[in-house]
Amino acid sequence: MIITAAIALNLAKSLVLKNTAPVSPSVITTTTTTTTETLTSTTEPKTKKEKKGPKPAPEQGSTDVHIPYVTLSDCHACPTPCPEENHPHYPSYLKIDQETPLLDSMRPYTRHVLISTGKDDWEAHIDDDKDSLAPYLQKAIEEGQARLKEENGGRDLPRIVLTNSSKHGDSWEGEGWQVVILPDQIVVNNVTKDQCHDFFEAFLRPPVGSVAATVEAEHETESKALEVAKEELNGQLEKTNGHVQDDEKSESNSSVTVNATQNGSKTTVVTTTTTTTTRKVSSSGSTISSSSSTTAVDSPSSKGTFHHSTTDQVRTVKAGNTTFTAHRWLPRAAIMICSHRKRDKRCGVTAPILQKEFKRILRAKDIYGDCEGDVEIWLVSHIGGHKFAGNVIVHKQEGMAVWYGRVDPCHCEAIVESTIERGEVLKELYRGSMVDSFDLSRKKIAW
Repeated sequence: MIITAAIALNLAKSLVLKNTAPVSPSVITTTTTTTTETLTSTTEPKTKKEKKGPKPAPEQGSTDVHIPYVTLSDCHACPTPCPEENHPHYPSYLKIDQETPLLDSMRPYTRHVLISTGKDDWEAHIDDDKDSLAPYLQKAIEEGQARLKEENGGRDLPRIVLTNSSKHGDSWEGEGWQVVILPDQIVVNNVTKDQCHDFFEAFLRPPVGSVAATVEAEHETESKALEVAKEELNGQLEKTNGHVQDDEKSESNSSVTVNATQNGSKTTVVTTTTTTTTRKVSSSGSTISSSSSTTAVDSPSSKGTFHHSTTDQVRTVKAGNTTFTAHRWLPRAAIMICSHRKRDKRCGVTAPILQKEFKRILRAKDIYGDCEGDVEIWLVSHIGGHKFAGNVIVHKQEGMAVWYGRVDPCHCEAIVESTIERGEVLKELYRGSMVDSFDLSRKKIAW
C-alpha cells in the first residue's frame, strides 16, 4: 500500500508539471524528428511494394536525357546576372526579369523563315510595314497553314516563325528580297510580294527535310527519260549508218534537252533528242540531215518541283507561275540576337553589346563570316520574351536551334565554345529549342 501511494503521488506531480511547465523547443524538435522517422519507417515497405507507373514523357526543354546540358560553372563562365564589376554590363536602368523561369518560355516551332533586310530595327510589328515583304509573306503563311490544317482534318500544324534580319542579301536584278529558310538551309533571292503564295507552296508546304527526297525522285524520273531518249537515238544511228556506203564517213552529233511543264499536281518531263548526222560522200561535198525524237514521261510531283542544276548548291524550283532559284546556306551556324528596339527598348540596347562581343570571339577563332564553315551573326526582329534580354538563338547547320535568355556579354564565349563547337546547352540560360533539335536521326536539310 505504501508503494502504491508513492506511485500515485508521483503520477499526480507529473500531471501537474505537464500542464504548467513550458515545453522547450528542443523537445519539440526531437519529438517531431522521432515522429517523422517513425512514419518513414512505417511507410517505406509500402513504397517498395507499390508498382511504378510509366515514366511521363519529358516536356520540351526539361531535363530530357537527349539534351546535352552543361552549366555555366562547367564552362567557367559567370553566373546570371554577372556579379563581376570589371566585366561589360548593360545599363542599370534596364529592367531585366531575373526571377521568372526561362525553361519553356518559347513556343515550339519547326521552321524559321528570315527576310534579309540589311537593317537592325523595324516597325513595332513587322507585318504593319506594307513597304516590306513581311506582311505579304506572313499572310501567305497563315493562309497556307489554314489550307493544310483543313486538308489534315483540322489538326494543328507546327508553327513557322517569321522574322526580319540584318543579313544583307546578295546582288540581283529585281525588286525582291532574300529569304532564308532554316533548318532546310535554303536561301532564295528576289522574292517579291506577289510571289509569296507560290513561295509557300514551293518551300513551306512540304514537311521539313522532305524536299531532298522530292528532288531525288524528280531527278530519277529525268534520268529515266534520258535513258529512253538515248536508246531511241542509238536505234536511229544504227538505221542511219546502215544506209551509209563503205567509202562514206559518218559523223554523229546529238544533243538532249530536258524540259519540265506542270499540269495540276503532275509534272511532265519532256525530253527532246536531236541527232545530226553528217555524211561525207567522196569529193562531191557534204550533205547534212537531221532527225529528232521526243519522249514524254508523266511523273507525280508536289506543287513545288525541284530540278538539279550543274551544281548541288543551286536548284530551280517551280511553283504556280513562279520559278525560284534556291541556293544552299553554307555557314556552320548563325547567332541571332533580338535587336527590335521599336518593339522593346531592352533588346534594342542589349543586342549591339552582344553583337560586338560575339564578333570579337568569332574573329579571334577565325570563324566569323558567311562562307562555308563560318558563323554568321544576324540581328533579328521580335522573337518573344523581351523581358529576358539579351535574347539569342543559336542555329547550327545540322538543324539544332537553341534559344537563350538573360545572356550577358560574359556568356558569349561559353555559348560559342559549348553550343556551336561542342553542341552543348547552357542550362541556366536555356529557354527551349526548335522541335527535334536534338534528334539527329531526323532529316531536316533540303539538300
